[in-house]
Amino acid sequence: MTRRDALKLALAAGLVGAPLLAGGRLMIESNGAAYPRAPLYVEENDGAGNNAPLALLCPKDAAAHVWLELLRVEGLPYAQVLTLAESISTERAHIAAAIVLPGSVSSAEVEALREFVVAGGGLIAIQPDAALAPLCGLTWSEITTREGYLRIQPGAIGAAGITTDAMQFHAPLRHYAMNEAEAVAYLCDRDGIVAQAPAVAYRRLGKGAVATWCYDLAASVVRTRQGPIERIDAEADGLEGVRAVDRFVGFLDLDRIHLPQADEQQRLLVNLLNEVSAAPLPRLWYFPGNANSVLVCTGDSHNNPAPAVDEVLRRVETWGGTMSVYYTPPPTNTVRRAMRRVRDWLKEQPVLSSALPPTDVVTPYHVETWRDRGHEFALHPYVEEGLEVGWERYWRQFTGLGYGEFTTSRTHRVLWHGWAETARVQAGYGVRMNLDYYHVGPAFQRPDGSWAFGYFTGSGLPMRFVDADGRLIDNWQQTTHLVDEQLIEMPWGANFVKSTPAQAIEIATELIRRAAFGAYAALGAQFHLDPFAVPGPWSEGARLFLDAALAACAEYGLPVLSGARWLTFTQARTAARMTDFQPLSEMGDSSFDTSFTVEIETPNIALTLLLPVRYRRFHLTELQANRKLIPIHTRQLGATLYAQMELQSAVTLVEARYVNG
Repeated sequence: MTRRDALKLALAAGLVGAPLLAGGRLMIESNGAAYPRAPLYVEENDGAGNNAPLALLCPKDAAAHVWLELLRVEGLPYAQVLTLAESISTERAHIAAAIVLPGSVSSAEVEALREFVVAGGGLIAIQPDAALAPLCGLTWSEITTREGYLRIQPGAIGAAGITTDAMQFHAPLRHYAMNEAEAVAYLCDRDGIVAQAPAVAYRRLGKGAVATWCYDLAASVVRTRQGPIERIDAEADGLEGVRAVDRFVGFLDLDRIHLPQADEQQRLLVNLLNEVSAAPLPRLWYFPGNANSVLVCTGDSHNNPAPAVDEVLRRVETWGGTMSVYYTPPPTNTVRRAMRRVRDWLKEQPVLSSALPPTDVVTPYHVETWRDRGHEFALHPYVEEGLEVGWERYWRQFTGLGYGEFTTSRTHRVLWHGWAETARVQAGYGVRMNLDYYHVGPAFQRPDGSWAFGYFTGSGLPMRFVDADGRLIDNWQQTTHLVDEQLIEMPWGANFVKSTPAQAIEIATELIRRAAFGAYAALGAQFHLDPFAVPGPWSEGARLFLDAALAACAEYGLPVLSGARWLTFTQARTAARMTDFQPLSEMGDSSFDTSFTVEIETPNIALTLLLPVRYRRFHLTELQANRKLIPIHTRQLGATLYAQMELQSAVTLVEARYVNG
């Protein structure tokens, strides 16, 4: 500390006369919060002991955690994880549907699985080996296709509600020959011309059924979402710096970007689970308050003044929304941060504030006010000098200025390190949702010059990152699908598409409309605050674009949520537990009763439970929540018509009656 700085700090402390500030605590706090050492990886709960009707069956050395995550994304957080040896125990008679993961299966295990299906159980086999393939109605083959396209067969079992356009998959697909099985989807070329090899197959056997995935769906989903691992740290889009989007150049078929391809294939899985299951399988809806989709509203802010930040937040509030501001603080040392905090405190004192020159600098008091209004104020770090160096430096800047901690973030210039290294480092700082998968740049221009918009990760839903060792990082990937700088002018230029504000609004509105009508999504949106802070020809376009996007959300019923609020919902949905499943209580062939309990850690989070209206020859006639009869309202999702129930209590006993006919 220089003598001049020391005198300034002492003078400031003397002015307020606060021993706390004059002492060492101010300097300690201004140095920034210590590294939190937050957990990096997800601690798995495999559902053991909950009598759940759904199980993941693991051959030797098979790992289930990515499959568990995929099922959680689809709202089925209750699958048990069992070895194949455990699954054939008579104590597992409650299992109604089971997913057999890839691996070697013994002849005794195959026979036990056959007995399970013949007796009425449902089986999903994932790329079965030569021993298990005959049970699936298939003949094993050595031939594989590394990745490619598949196409759903119109009218096939479980195909309702799934696109029949050709979709990409990104895991090796084995070319089984069909015997007793029938195809649900075929391997095809880019134009949808099908080959003889099935991609998904279905076989009825005895009282039950088997559906087969000829490729590892979970591996394909991860690769579709995160991009190919062999392209890490490779520049491909022509923009300086490596971003996550670089991995998708030539990997994503831009003519399929309008489809959430990974989500569609996951929904096909649930369709077929419902087809084969020996009991109705409940699930949780994707979004709060039974909304069809949501807009995750965010804006990067590069040390913008408080009035500009407040203007944008008030515009969002006009439409009933909340927003995340990702803020880059100015580079300062500890002493200057301490002096700034003293000044910020003085500005809040009625007697002293008039003696200080006016300033528009964001203070902790602004941040506290914005958070009280429901918004998020979080870090937007620079990592050009290195990922860990950048995070350590900007963490100290941000927390040292008194802005507090946060749970979601986006990196400046969305620079990315490794396959999932950025997500891992952020997790250590307590960041639980990352928005760096970001739709920007020439990567989205087709050879004919047109531009593509939609779901470049194949998904509109958050899912936690998977690292190179197959571990789940405790940090959700939330794609930023709608990016202002791709479409409109910014103070630094941008507008890759060269669209007018009116054309940009049309593109944004269409993306929001599609999300509201079946391409279900948490649409991540970027509305930079800089055009509101830096006057220029870009300012009016930014205002028009923001207001029009918010108006479209209101028109189509999409809640507008900050990243933090969306994360809170996502965490609560993922942590929900379904337990105490009771075996079907049959009353002859005329009806049966079923029940289970739903536990949620965060009440009033607007979770919606879905329960199939039809199960085989039975249909739902009565639904109760905590012994109270509730009206049956329905929602179609994929091939299944569901009854909806808003979960209003921390613990809900769900009881349902199904009647034949």
